[in-house]
Amino acid sequence: MKPSLSMVAMLLLLGAAVFCAQRWGREAGRAACATQVQEVQGLLRRQSQALNAMREEEVRRSTRARQALASAQAGQANAQAAAARILALQPGDDACRAAEALIASEMP
Repeated sequence: MKPSLSMVAMLLLLGAAVFCAQRWGREAGRAACATQVQEVQGLLRRQSQALNAMREEEVRRSTRARQALASAQAGQANAQAAAARILALQPGDDACRAAEALIASEMP
């Protein structure tokens, strides 16, 4: 028994349809995967930018803190030096007069 020509044509069309559907499915899958990869890369790029901004802010704050500490230490050293000058100028036990003399000596 020989299959009819229309039956052979329908089987060929069915095979071609299955082949096209598989190929389209693969291409659609690849396109979806590429889209997801691009989204993830964008997210990673934004996160990297946020981390870099946070690091830069940390560096700025750290620099300001070091400058404030250095200024405080310089102020402390100046205060200690002034106290030493007051004690060095102190005639007898009168610290108030010594402080006044120091202030007067440092004023223009």
